[in-house]
Amino acid sequence: MTDNPHLNILVQLAMIDGETDEAELELIREIGASQNVSAEDIDEIIEKTEKKTSIPSIAHLPDNDKAELMANLILVMKIDGRVHKEEMKFCFKVLKKLGYDEEVLFDLVSTTYVDPAEGINIDKIKQKAVDQLNP
Repeated sequence: MTDNPHLNILVQLAMIDGETDEAELELIREIGASQNVSAEDIDEIIEKTEKKTSIPSIAHLPDNDKAELMANLILVMKIDGRVHKEEMKFCFKVLKKLGYDEEVLFDLVSTTYVDPAEGINIDKIKQKAVDQLNP
């Protein structure tokens, strides 16, 4: 099961800067598990997703799924404590396909703080994304 656009995009993001960080991969595993994807399938997705900048089809996603993907992109991008230029460019491409304005990415990146030691409030980030999609 290597065709999971949500997880494929997150893995692409983790690979885009050339330094796939273990914290990013662990977060992707947690996200996959929360979507009831088996550990074996998640590992297969991580192994078989290619480092590329083309985005799988996501136009059909409902607004809630778009907001969840956007929130997860922010989390994966920020989990290692650095936001790389290549990650931002990739996220802009995904944003465009999701129907978000580019300013949304700047807002979410600048106002989201990820500290794994304190836990991550995905619902708060997701609500910001929902608010931005439906102003």
